[in-house]
Amino acid sequence: MFKIFENISHTVLHKGKEFKIEGIEYDSRKIKENFVFAAMKGSSVDGHEFIQKAIDNGAKMIIVEENIEVSKYDKYEDISFVFVEDVRKHLGIIASNYYGYPQDKIKIIGITGTNGKTTSSYILENILEKTARIGTTGNRILDEEFETVNTTPESLELVKLINESVKRGVEYFIMEVSSHALEIGRVNMLKFDSAIFTNLTQDHLDFHKTMENYFNAKRKIFSMLRNSGTGTVNIDDGYGKRIIEEKKDAENVCYKTVSIKDKNADLYGEIAEYTNDGMKIKIVHNDKEYFANINLVGEYNLYNVLGCAASALALGIEIEKIIEKLQKMPSVPGRFETVKNNKNARIVVDYAHTDDGLTNIGKTLRKITDNRVITVFGAGGDRDNKKRPKMAKAAAEFSDFIILTSDNPRTENPANILKEVEAGLIEINFPKDKYTVIEDREQAIKYAVQEMTGEGDSLLIAGKGHETYQIIGKEKRHFDDREIAKKYLI
Repeated sequence: MFKIFENISHTVLHKGKEFKIEGIEYDSRKIKENFVFAAMKGSSVDGHEFIQKAIDNGAKMIIVEENIEVSKYDKYEDISFVFVEDVRKHLGIIASNYYGYPQDKIKIIGITGTNGKTTSSYILENILEKTARIGTTGNRILDEEFETVNTTPESLELVKLINESVKRGVEYFIMEVSSHALEIGRVNMLKFDSAIFTNLTQDHLDFHKTMENYFNAKRKIFSMLRNSGTGTVNIDDGYGKRIIEEKKDAENVCYKTVSIKDKNADLYGEIAEYTNDGMKIKIVHNDKEYFANINLVGEYNLYNVLGCAASALALGIEIEKIIEKLQKMPSVPGRFETVKNNKNARIVVDYAHTDDGLTNIGKTLRKITDNRVITVFGAGGDRDNKKRPKMAKAAAEFSDFIILTSDNPRTENPANILKEVEAGLIEINFPKDKYTVIEDREQAIKYAVQEMTGEGDSLLIAGKGHETYQIIGKEKRHFDDREIAKKYLI
């Protein structure tokens, strides 16, 4: 039963009765008879406080990361207690030992970057066959959906999902890899067959503190490639260029570069034209041109397509097959998702929640809009507040009218968040008659839809995209930008 600690420094504090392990959990509510309970300290909850509950529920082994007095627990004589320094960091190895390293029986593709991870995961899911997809909008194994909490699940969940994928005959495990997951070791037990770097712009500095720390967290993915694995990098991004120039990672790693500026990149692309349903793109590979009509718009999505195409090529998929699959791809939920309307206007819901994200979608809207661009957005609470004025300045670049509103305020005062966003508009002297502040998000969307949007206009409702909730305080309330827009179109 102690085999689950193979290759991990550990101390057996107390040896209980021998038993056959039936499962591992870090949530005491999920513990059943003959389970192992991993007690971890979280940001708001300490698992050590639930050890007795786990024992009462049937746990026969407790993993701890602090020195505890074993004898204070009821029935402790029968229970094994094992100390592991930083349980969260080692939980993936423990789970891998238990499940028999399922990650070695499947091809794993990791996608990291500030923007484009979710869209890229959808693109790859459509190019490849027999896939599982893990990320922001949910977890999917073949055709079955599973709920998600984090962009990258805890290591235990991740190993369970990989194990289930292997059991179901999945060949490719596609996952969004967040900087948090890379920094705190949530994916330490994995080796990637392919890693994609999309871009890097300011976000999550509440956690990483500096852009250099953020970058170093993101680039860790390339040191986690298998021998003969492939790193795909957008070299039009300054940080992407650095990855290629510095190449500090594994010697046996092959790098593929993508660009819409440098024709010497391994994969080069151009937007040939915009169409009613998306755009026609040109991809140049090995000096040969390929064209595809795709259900996506914008240069930022061309980067996503190029990154995924390069990754698929590295995995052995023929370029002709990739082009064929791209043309059949449906749109991505909450990513430039259009809301049908009778105003002869374009109403777009998008997850853009950084200044770079807003700029990318705004530049595209500007190109395809006959009349005005109206933008509704806010900024999330309890997150990096330095990006708030930057988001406002980005929106000002392409918007004829702006409506500032709440996003997910969480435990912050929404009015204070909006003042910090508005500061960006004041700083650049954006005309006061070109924007308004409506704190209530539903009322802001109603005003945008009913009062502001006319024929030939584009309305961008940004920040939440696929999300079907709004977080106010610590409570999640049902809220869907798409539903609200439709409600007020009647």
